[in-house]
Amino acid sequence: MVLNNILDLKKSIDEDRLVMYELAKNKALSDFDVIKISQRIDRKIIMVQKKGAICS
Repeated sequence: MVLNNILDLKKSIDEDRLVMYELAKNKALSDFDVIKISQRIDRKIIMVQKKGAICS
């Protein structure tokens, strides 16, 4: 169950990254929307790291 959750999070991170790259191409890196999605990705990465530590 934890593994499925981690895989779902990683997929979500990859999807968010693609969105962020597209936003960054069309807007400045300091644009609010780019920063917002970057922070969302950071939170998801932390969740993956914490869940991975539980599995270890």
